[in-house]
This record gives sequence, structure tokens and C-alpha cells, in this order.
Amino acid sequence: MLTIFLVEDEMIELSLLRDHIDWAGMGIQVAGTAKNGRKAWEQIQLLKPDIVLTDVRMPIMDGLQLASLVQANFEWMKIVFLSGHDEFGYVKSALQTGAIGYLLKPINRAELSDVMAKVRDEVEKENLLRISRHVLIEKRVEELYRSGGEGREQSWLDLIRIDPRFELKKYVTALIRGDRSCAADIQPTLRSLLSANAIEGFVIKLNEREWLLAVPFEAGADYECNWHELISAIKLAHDRSVIIGIADTAAALNRAREMLGEARRAAEESFYIGYGHMIHSGQAREGTDTVFASEDALLLKELYAHDRPAFLSRVEHYFETLVRMRASRQKVQEVALDVLKVIGTACAKLEDQAKIEIGEQHEWNREMLELDTVPNIMSFLLELAARIGRYFEERGQDRHLLLVREVAEHIDKAYAEALTIDQLAAKVYISPNYLRALFKEKQGCTIHEYLTNVRLSKAVELLADRTLKIHDVANKVGYDNTSYFCSFFYKTKGVTPNEYRKKYL
Repeated sequence: MLTIFLVEDEMIELSLLRDHIDWAGMGIQVAGTAKNGRKAWEQIQLLKPDIVLTDVRMPIMDGLQLASLVQANFEWMKIVFLSGHDEFGYVKSALQTGAIGYLLKPINRAELSDVMAKVRDEVEKENLLRISRHVLIEKRVEELYRSGGEGREQSWLDLIRIDPRFELKKYVTALIRGDRSCAADIQPTLRSLLSANAIEGFVIKLNEREWLLAVPFEAGADYECNWHELISAIKLAHDRSVIIGIADTAAALNRAREMLGEARRAAEESFYIGYGHMIHSGQAREGTDTVFASEDALLLKELYAHDRPAFLSRVEHYFETLVRMRASRQKVQEVALDVLKVIGTACAKLEDQAKIEIGEQHEWNREMLELDTVPNIMSFLLELAARIGRYFEERGQDRHLLLVREVAEHIDKAYAEALTIDQLAAKVYISPNYLRALFKEKQGCTIHEYLTNVRLSKAVELLADRTLKIHDVANKVGYDNTSYFCSFFYKTKGVTPNEYRKKYL
């Protein structure tokens, strides 16, 4: 259905036009109305109707001035004028501005229907031309980003021949790279976001995991907000994480290949920082091939000694160093294979059932080489080492009790911190719900009760030091809110902290 915008300075006539014409019967929907050209122009820029039906003579900005603005900015938009019988001079000027027709007041419905039928034909022709023209433009733009040499030069000449304005337009280029979690095509989502933000950009699918986005450069535009919105929208629509690499250079599309190269270098940072980020080409760091040798003997000793925390800590140290160095993908994989070799050696004598449950080295190697980021590689190694470490522990001990003890020991040391069940569960590589159940079973109380008891015990000790104020004691045992601490203390001990200090200490 076509859309029309109505402009008439007489309120009664405007209401009649809007409410008493069978626009739907002509396949037209009223997009908006205004009483003068200036107000109309503000809305037309936002609504972009197919047709503007405007009075010729109006205050503030007349129909001729409005038509000139429309034709200069939206040459495809069709103008129809309304005029009185004594305004032939205006009508003649109106037709010279590119209007498709005019109607005399009062409006004859048959004439209106005939004019709108003519307008519909013109709009449909214009739409076909616009679609064909847009397809040609998109094809040339894609060629500029993909090709080089003479082919690129010819594509550029063809593009500015179709629309000379491209010679002066600058574009921002972004490369969007998706993780391997799914094969969803995010191109429709990208196009929808451009449309929703009224951005006339280009979306090009480079391969199954990469898409290119080129948007017109505007000084002062908040592109950062758009990039973050894009990352969130893709995650929400496709459950797929992406990284967006952005070229710092904004230039005309004859430099498309160079801008794509910058954006690609930025996107390569996904190997080091993972997905769910945006990064500019100026933030990308050069890699290094500095030799980085893993200390196999020490790793092996720690694994055999069942010192799982030390082993995991050393693995984390290796990969944090590799990221800081921006070591090459090959070097990172070499170190990972070294660590897998150490783990494999330690597990060489495990019984067959353990190998079925945990896997064997050739399986680990294959799975690791399929991972495409350092965070994923490190997580894979840490999880594997944790599984094996727990296996060693449970051969002679209740591993569930060990996990609970480890959590309790951490609470004993870190009671003053803002501890959460998610943090505690992450330390022992199990889910929060599973940890809650285990802790209750092995310790005889909930994690919250245990933490509360530890904090209460520490608070009583600190109250003995009369140089400490009550809010100091509260802070030292993990409570930022002194009132809450006093309330909790009173409910537990039956007296306030001050009263306890005076009465018992």
C-alpha cells in the first residue's frame, strides 16, 4: 500500500481530506498531516511517504518551497498540488517544480481518483527503477570490497556513473565475524537494524562466518552505540556471538579494499579476546613469534602431586602470557599441544574405564585444534585438567567432600569479599545448583548459613578491639551497609554490636 502525506493550512479542509476520502479504496494510507510547509518537511524527512498532497499557498513555507525541498532530497517522491481557481500562476510554477499533477478546490472525487491512479503508475515505475538501480549499486560496491587492480577501478567508474554522489561520500567499514556455535545467517538481522535506524548502508556476506557492513560516515555520529546494539541484537536473534572489527579509516568506496583490510585486522583480535566485543583497527596489536617454551617437567610434577590449583594456575599463566605477547595462532596451538602432551603422559597408566570417561590424547588434540580463540583453548585445557585432577582425588577420597572443603576454605579466607554462589561454583568447576546441594549434604548447612557464621565469628573477634568503630567491623567482615550488619547481629545474638561489646567484652 502506498503512503501519502497531506498538507493544508485550513483545518477543516485538512480534516475532510484525512477523514472523508476513501484512501484505502485507492490503495493508499495516510502517513501524516501538517498545516504548513515547514512542519510538513520535518515529518516528511522521517516518514518518507510515497506521495505528498500539498496546498500551494500556505503561511510560513508554501507548497512550492516544500516541493523544492522534497525534489532536492527525495527525487522519487511524487508531488500533487491543491489550488484554487484563481491561482493559475501558482499552478504553472508548481508543475515546473516537478509535480506530477494538481487538483482544484473543492476536490472532485473522480478527478482525485484519476490523479491517484496516475501517481500509482508513476510510483510503481519509479520503484522498479529504484530496485534495479539499487541492485546495480550493491553489485558494484561488493566488487569494490572483493576485487583489486583494474577490476576495482572499473567497478568504481561504473558506480559513480550510476550515482555521482558516491565520489564525495565517505563510508565506515566494519567486519562482523561470528563464532562457530551455529551457522545462522545474520544478514537479515543486519539489514533490519540498518532499516530501523534509517541508515542507508550495505551488507555483504563474505563467507559463512563473516559479513561486511558499510555505513555512510557522519561526523559526530554515535557509531559505538550502534555497534554494541548490533552485537546484542545478533546474540538475541541467533544466539550467536560475534566480534566487530572496525576500520578507523573512513573514505570513499574506491578505497574499499584498504578499509576491509583494516577491519579484518581488527577482527583478528577475536583469537585473543574472544567474541562479544567490538574493536577498532587502531586498537589491534601486532603479533610476535617470540619463542615460548612450556615447562613440561614442572607441569607433570604438579599434576602427579595432585596439586590441581597449582597446575591450573600455571596453565592460565601460560596463556595470559601468550595473549600479552600476541603470539601467533600456530604458537598458541603448539603450547596447547605441549600441555595436552603433559596431561596425556600423566594419564598414560589410567585404567580403560577412565579413558572412556575422560578421553585420550588424540581426541583432545583434534578437539583443541578446532577451537578458534585463546579463551576457548584455555577453558578447554582447564576443564580437562580439572576433570582428570578430580579423578585422581576421588580414587582414595570422597571427591564431593573435597569440593565442599575447598569451598569452605575459600570462604574462611575471603569472607570479607562480596562472594556469590556463581564465583564459588566456578572455583570447583561445578554448577551453582549442584554446589548448593553438595554443600548442604556434606557440611550440614547452606553456603549462606556457613558464610554468615564465619562473618559473625570474625565480627565477635573484631569487636574485642575497641579502637575499631562498628562500621569498621562491618566492613572488615563483608558488610558495606552498617545498618544491615547491626540488624543481622541483633537477630543472631539478641543484642546490638555495641551492647555486645559493653556486656561481654
